[in-house]
Amino acid sequence: MSLNRWNLLAAPALTLGLAMPFLANCKALGNIVPGMSCDELDNGNFAALKFEGDASVQGKLKGFLEAVYNLDKLAADAEVGLIASCAELGKAAGLPEAELKADPSGGEGAKKVCFAVAAKIENILKGGVTLSVEVKEPKCYADVDAMMKCFGECGATIKPGELDVACEGGKISGECKGECKGSCTLEAGAKCEGSCGGSCEGKCDGKESHGSCAGKCDGTCSGSCTVTGKAECSGSCEGGCSVDVKAPKCSGTFKPPSVSVECQTSCGAKAAASFKCDPPGLSVTLEGKAADEVKALAKGLEVALPKIIDINVRLGKKLAGTIEGVVKMGAELPSVAANAGTKAIGCIGAAVDMAASASGSIGVSVSASVKVSGSVGASM
Repeated sequence: MSLNRWNLLAAPALTLGLAMPFLANCKALGNIVPGMSCDELDNGNFAALKFEGDASVQGKLKGFLEAVYNLDKLAADAEVGLIASCAELGKAAGLPEAELKADPSGGEGAKKVCFAVAAKIENILKGGVTLSVEVKEPKCYADVDAMMKCFGECGATIKPGELDVACEGGKISGECKGECKGSCTLEAGAKCEGSCGGSCEGKCDGKESHGSCAGKCDGTCSGSCTVTGKAECSGSCEGGCSVDVKAPKCSGTFKPPSVSVECQTSCGAKAAASFKCDPPGLSVTLEGKAADEVKALAKGLEVALPKIIDINVRLGKKLAGTIEGVVKMGAELPSVAANAGTKAIGCIGAAVDMAASASGSIGVSVSASVKVSGSVGASM
């Protein structure tokens, strides 16, 4: 059994490691005003929150609180999604329903279900069957419109012509009403006359195994379909459009140089919930005679594993930069909060605890997703 997994195993250590400098710089704040709460961190309503100090102080502290609040919400939502996806795979593997239930709890709920599923899969594959899983790393995108709206609220304006420069390590793509000069990617389920990243309902001119087409598909593709050399694009155009694209998205990090660190960090965390990833190219192959439970597992992997990988990539890779931004932003907050009043000290202390909890939850969830992926092929 084998699995092509690019860099999944590094994600948990990276996510947890980034939080350590932040905690070292800020943890003492939580002890300055013991027991002081910050209700705004519970409801996300920071508009009326006032601290002592000028506008710069307000921006730094509120931006940090908003970033932590959104990070915590994202961690909780991701765990719920991971529990559901692992349970879906576990059901296909034949696990009892009782073992597939867990409440979200700082990543531990996802760990409970996903580890049980991984153990079941490993037990099934002990029978000597050869099961091969090949995964093509999915491309993920930041919602540029959402980030520009947030930047505008911070007082930063980004012009459409500056989008390409602001998309670090990636490219801008979107709806093209003119001539697409690059590649056109169609959504899953669309009529495809190009390269298919999923199963092809039609003629596949590339590698095909267990219903997946890793080449040109002349038919309907269950994953994303990429067409090049075609001016008309009914999907997402990347690589240049004769007019400004609509609903632009960035496959790298959307980081305009004119935006402050506080604004970038706060908006990055807020927009992280809107990250979208293409379905990962997935091929599941069985060799030799397989029992019914192995066949059921293979079908379950095709449906549930892409969802698990999607959560892994969005948390372990796309979110790493956001957490790093929170770390850098938080490094200077002890001195800032100390001069901004007791409310500021209480809120920043509570935010430190929340950030540590969210970071830990993300690390546990990523580890749980890696455990399931590894159960069908431990080699890198």
